[in-house]
Amino acid sequence: MYLEKREGKNGITYVVVERYRDPITGKSKRASVSFKQNTIRARRQAERELLEKIEAIFEEKESLYQGEKFTQFGQLKESWFQTWTTTVKPQTINRELLVLRRLSDMIPDETLLSKITPLFVQHCLTEYREKYRASHSTLQHIKSTLNKIFDYGVLHNAIMFSPSKVIKLNASIVDKQAKRKRREDKFLTDREVNVLLSELKGRRNKTYYDLAIFLLGTGCRIGEASGLTYDDIDFEHKRVTISKSLHSNDLRVEEYYLDTTKTVAGERTIYLPDVVIEALLRVIERNRRFEEYVKKHPSKAFWKNDFLFKTEHGSPITSHSFRGILMRVNQQLRKKCKARYGFDWTKNVVPHSFRHIHITALRNSSNVPLKEIQERVGHVELETTNGYTHLVDNGQDKSVQTITDFIQKVDVAQNLPKNQKIM
Repeated sequence: MYLEKREGKNGITYVVVERYRDPITGKSKRASVSFKQNTIRARRQAERELLEKIEAIFEEKESLYQGEKFTQFGQLKESWFQTWTTTVKPQTINRELLVLRRLSDMIPDETLLSKITPLFVQHCLTEYREKYRASHSTLQHIKSTLNKIFDYGVLHNAIMFSPSKVIKLNASIVDKQAKRKRREDKFLTDREVNVLLSELKGRRNKTYYDLAIFLLGTGCRIGEASGLTYDDIDFEHKRVTISKSLHSNDLRVEEYYLDTTKTVAGERTIYLPDVVIEALLRVIERNRRFEEYVKKHPSKAFWKNDFLFKTEHGSPITSHSFRGILMRVNQQLRKKCKARYGFDWTKNVVPHSFRHIHITALRNSSNVPLKEIQERVGHVELETTNGYTHLVDNGQDKSVQTITDFIQKVDVAQNLPKNQKIM
């Protein structure tokens, strides 16, 4: 460190100068602090400020490649969570909080990162599975979160590698059988779809039936359908624009809110079969009659909004309310399906089942390219697009015709005389 004396228009200025090596480039750099009075006290103050200035430069530069300082698992987990929550939706955060509570039971927050090895993580997962009889899917979710936390630690130089990445979770035969059973229980054969639609058609609120037709005919997610309004439907060109999703999980009706679709690819235009157009027209007419009734019989029990698919009280049909209806239908069919339709009902239909049926119907048709299906349902998975060429145009004529044929085959209501149609 040395002193320079400079003369200028404003008089004499004294400057303390120090050279240092840039921690990133290794090149020699110069830093300085100026002061006016050439006294021992002023010079010592300038020297302290210069050292602090250089130290701040080093801290700023090193933060670019050294990351935050973590020594304990709890510190790393909390820092990752605070960063991660800015990139995801509230319902995703709520699900992850449950996993974090499980992690705290597995790995105490005060555990030193230097002691966490792949063997340590494997032992924690095994102990958790035995203690709580955790399913394979639960352990997979926990391991996925661990991967994200430890990857964050690698990024910030807190650890050299992720100790959870090398661990392989092998499902037992029982786990595989249970997973297959759950999957099979949710998805239906053509005969089972026919029976389900017949039961929904018999509900007091026919909108549940029309919602099922809409989901079957479009492959929409239930949240996307719940958020639709009249303005989203283009009847002239027979298409619907999907640009939002209604979120209602653990919320009161007045707290429901619209958010973006699940993915960027979820924003799309879907062309509609005539059977879906007819269902939408029935819904709109039903809503008109409901509004007239509310005007004549006002009540705090009724909700006023612009959503298309409504409950009997006017609130939007959500995943929760539709799931409740389907649960009751499932229960009734388990009791009377054999007597009424000639076979036992073993399925557990959920709102997502209709999306799966839609995609399956399209996939089973050799006329519909996979790329067209992807664009229609808003699914973007790189591995499913490999090996397929881009379509010449973005039309969905083949999808519309395939879904029309499918619904006409499974839905007895479409074959009723016009004076018996669902309204």
